[in-house]
Amino acid sequence: MESIWKLGSRGVAEHPSLTEDSEVDVAIIGAGITGLTAALALAEAGQRVMVLEAATVGAGVTGGSTGNLYATLASGQAPLRRKWGDEVAADVVRARAEAVDHIEVTIERLGIECQFKRQPAYRLSTEDRQHARHDLNEELDALVSAGLDAEMAESPGLPFDSWGIRIANQAQFNPLHYVEGLANRLQGEGAVIVQHSPVREVDPGKGIVRTDEASVAAKHIVQATHTPKGINLVQAGMLVSREYAVSAKLRSGEYPEGIIWVLDPFHSLRRYQYGEGEYLMVIGEKHKTGEHHGDHYQKLREYLETHFDVEAFTHGWSAQQYSSPDGLPYIGRMHSHDNLYMATGFAADGLVWGTLAGLIISDQILERDNPWHAHFGARRITPGKSALQYAKENVTVTKHMVKDYLGIEKLETFDGIEPGQARVATVDGEKLAIHRTETGELKVLSAVCPHMKCIVHWNPSESTWDCPCHGSRFDTDGEVIEGPAYHPLAQPEGRA
Repeated sequence: MESIWKLGSRGVAEHPSLTEDSEVDVAIIGAGITGLTAALALAEAGQRVMVLEAATVGAGVTGGSTGNLYATLASGQAPLRRKWGDEVAADVVRARAEAVDHIEVTIERLGIECQFKRQPAYRLSTEDRQHARHDLNEELDALVSAGLDAEMAESPGLPFDSWGIRIANQAQFNPLHYVEGLANRLQGEGAVIVQHSPVREVDPGKGIVRTDEASVAAKHIVQATHTPKGINLVQAGMLVSREYAVSAKLRSGEYPEGIIWVLDPFHSLRRYQYGEGEYLMVIGEKHKTGEHHGDHYQKLREYLETHFDVEAFTHGWSAQQYSSPDGLPYIGRMHSHDNLYMATGFAADGLVWGTLAGLIISDQILERDNPWHAHFGARRITPGKSALQYAKENVTVTKHMVKDYLGIEKLETFDGIEPGQARVATVDGEKLAIHRTETGELKVLSAVCPHMKCIVHWNPSESTWDCPCHGSRFDTDGEVIEGPAYHPLAQPEGRA
């Protein structure tokens, strides 16, 4: 499975892993849209910058996103307004609109080819109009109150009945091509990007970032990792989920234009054109990380086949989301140290939040005023707006800890695990994550997540081990794919 954004990708100059100790002004962990936006602003201001990436530029959540850019929130403007009021809701729209404008200006300034195009966004209902009218009217009022150009509209050329709201002047692009363009410019500014260099430890007291082979000393350390690495209080209230995408070529019919959110249940549709090829993608099947229910990719394929004349499916990919308990992201200096920064809680809106986060964090490091930091500061405490989700997520973590530790099956041998299968089991008193590949190779790992000792679950849609407590994910060799864990799943001694 790989994302459609890799079509035409030229990548960036390949760098080996970090092998020698270095010293810089700013060490940035993560080469996605947050890290590279911050890195470019800092490098252009004369800072010595190093970006450390565990895989390759844009290979994480940025390269698994929708490529949609919008000033509102995918979850709706009305819920944000109800929780935070008119003033904050309008400021969120203004801040996000400025971030979209920044992306557009940067593309023009650097000459990045990433198919950027201004497009409308639609929130559409397929239900009976009388049933859905109240919710859509409330959403429209919230959008207009926040300063957006929005109106009731009919379906934008979809082959099924729908109606709803049209929001003008949003945008779409190829997010992977964009961050590759940022990375290439960064190297011209003298910044250093190291790929295949997973960070294993951050010591903010000493200003040190450590990988497997070397260390980086830095005055400032930015965790542009979508969720802070290690143990952090914000993780206790964060809802962690996964969402999936597939793309297809159509045999006949029109490819709908714009950002299309079809409600009841939620599916996001959009067209993408690269070269002579046209593609229709659908995003959906959201679920809590570590809690899987069937083949999510197949359900999306069936959705497209139900509504469109599909000729062939071409790509499939997914991404992780971290939703904060009060509905706004945490951006900036962390509680523990003034030289340590984070950006998390982007929910499904990470491309725009990530851009804004990169700008806010770079301004903090450069000691420049930023009008938006006050709303999104990482040190804020909002118990009234956060308590319910904190309570729910802590109940969920406790449930998994108790259920997974007490309810794991016991195995005497691995003989019953067929090719392509995986399970968590207790063997000789040890909790193991066991997978037999399609070719028959047996892979045995500790099932205990190194982050906070929860038990990982098998994700059959992606062949990964996912932690249901705080979202750490691991490949079948145990290496960290994403999430707060620094270290891989342990290799049990004497097992193959």
